[in-house]
Amino acid sequence: MSSANTLSRAARQATRADVTDRIAREIIASETARRQQQTARLRSARLQKEAAERAAKPAGRVQKQRKVAR
Repeated sequence: MSSANTLSRAARQATRADVTDRIAREIIASETARRQQQTARLRSARLQKEAAERAAKPAGRVQKQRKVAR
């Protein structure tokens, strides 16, 4: 009976470790997905802002040709 009890206890420990591992991996996967979504959202907002700034920026001044000193 002693060996059966030891095997049962070892199986429970392995099961607890498996459960902990699975839960940890789920948490990490959800955090990664959330981070990727936020990165995509922020990238999109940044690109829209940059496009709006380029559109609002005036064409710029045309520089006059400088006279060459003689």
